[in-house]
Amino acid sequence: MLPGSLMANNRLYAGGADLAHPYLSPLFGDVTGFPPTLLLTGTRDLFLSNTVRLHRRLLAAQVPAELHVFEAMPHGGFGGTPEDRDAAREVTRFVHDRLSRT
Repeated sequence: MLPGSLMANNRLYAGGADLAHPYLSPLFGDVTGFPPTLLLTGTRDLFLSNTVRLHRRLLAAQVPAELHVFEAMPHGGFGGTPEDRDAAREVTRFVHDRLSRT
């Protein structure tokens, strides 16, 4: 459950749509047939647990999926810390690996 102010922000973002609609969060949709997926999160990301849940759902649906959790990274990351650079390297590696298989 999100704190009140964050829930208000989520409702504003959703523009009146159901917060459980899969277009707002893949947690609530059918992930069967998803493409290979790279999930990056951090120990300070408010959505860490949702990212872990999505990773489990993808694996259960036999979707190739990687989960990387970076120490102290907040939601969004990529602010120039060493962990951000590690995350950027993972993105580069993942895309390169996937493109080299085509």
